[in-house]
Amino acid sequence: MRILMPLTALATVLAAAPAAAQNTPQDRLDRIFGALFGTGATADSALETQWRLGRAPLANQRASFDARVDADVRAGALSAATAARLKTDYAAVVALESRYRADGVFTTAERTELIDRYGTLTQVLADRGYGDNATAERAPVAEGRAEFERQVDAAVVARRLTRVAASRLKADYAALAAVEANHLRDGRLTAAERDELDERLDALDARLDGAAVVLTPRARLDAILRALPTSGLGLPAQARLRVEHGDLMRLEAAYARLTPTTDERAYLERRLVDLETRVRIRR
Repeated sequence: MRILMPLTALATVLAAAPAAAQNTPQDRLDRIFGALFGTGATADSALETQWRLGRAPLANQRASFDARVDADVRAGALSAATAARLKTDYAAVVALESRYRADGVFTTAERTELIDRYGTLTQVLADRGYGDNATAERAPVAEGRAEFERQVDAAVVARRLTRVAASRLKADYAALAAVEANHLRDGRLTAAERDELDERLDALDARLDGAAVVLTPRARLDAILRALPTSGLGLPAQARLRVEHGDLMRLEAAYARLTPTTDERAYLERRLVDLETRVRIRR
């Protein structure tokens, strides 16, 4: 079984790979995909193995993918606009992987979709472009709105983002789409307008990416304990919750030493959500 290369070493290899040595788009595709996960069946096997272990290989290799993109921009093989679009599209695949991972199981259809979407991005990188012309290279802000909002909703479901923060993100994206529509009244965007839109899109992506760290059950239990004194509950209710909290602490510690089943993880999640609701922790 192939072991994934550490990110730091992989980023160095990718950045150092000379563009001249990659003679054809297929050569480049093999190098890009192979450096990350192997090639052909080996690549699929590496990804499948990681997903079966409940890991997020595409998220783990995001820095390496971005390093490859940046290296091609520095080498003049990719435009800055294509690079920004590639990174945004990769972030969308990572968000999809996170959503599929939430229940601890990747279905065959989910694994296939992730592999296909990742393969498409590596093909774009190998071809040094999306295949459309320069004026159409940049996807309109409005076109990405539905996907952005889906990612935001997934972050809320995964308890990485509060509903208030999610509403603000959606409103800010809608406002940016309106700005783009205003710029396009004369049928085209100036270079300055494109740069402005791209910068604001990057800022929105950064805010969403900032919610990418999933709180562990132990971190959530600690937050519950901290919130208890200001929950507004009476002392008897607080005492009962502390007993339940202690039970969950022991259960979480036992799961940390073992490999819990999907049902066991779901049970722990239900108990955590119940306690968070009762002590009025909003996410």
